[in-house]
Amino acid sequence: MMDFFDRASQIAQSVGENVVNSARNVGTTIKYSTPEKRELAGLKVQLECVNKKLDGYYIMIGRRYTEYIENLATENSFDVSDILEDMKPELENKSEIEDAIAKKEQQIKNAEKEAARMKAQEAYEHECQKLENALRMDVITVEEYEEKVALAQKKYENYDILRKLKMQLSMQIITKEEYIEKVKAILTA
Repeated sequence: MMDFFDRASQIAQSVGENVVNSARNVGTTIKYSTPEKRELAGLKVQLECVNKKLDGYYIMIGRRYTEYIENLATENSFDVSDILEDMKPELENKSEIEDAIAKKEQQIKNAEKEAARMKAQEAYEHECQKLENALRMDVITVEEYEEKVALAQKKYENYDILRKLKMQLSMQIITKEEYIEKVKAILTA
């Protein structure tokens, strides 16, 4: 009877540790991704404002060209150098914002990739802990333990490939059957 309570206590402790780790991961994800995405949204708003200013300049160029065509009989030349000069700061600003957007998008992508890697590592560690508990409680044999740990390790080592396959499935690039077949091939190799 005491053995039963010891096992139940171990399981409860393991569950508690997993809940704490999950809460910590959610907090970390929110802490790092939200400000980055807000900054990216701000940059995109700035870019939109610059594009609207540039649209005004393009309209001015179009009007001047229309006037030039209408008055072709006169000897006035088509000159928009003053407008182009006024546009230079906005074009430079646009270029800087576009560069900042590209960098921010790459930072977000890298952060999301790192978060996925950490999640895969935590899933692997969780699975190993669960299997160790099951082995200690004589729920599984040593052979089953080793087999399941090896499978969990393969999932972790190939997490990036598996993540991409899952994305392909969600984008309907591959079918469910193809997904299952490819995952099975990776995990049994």
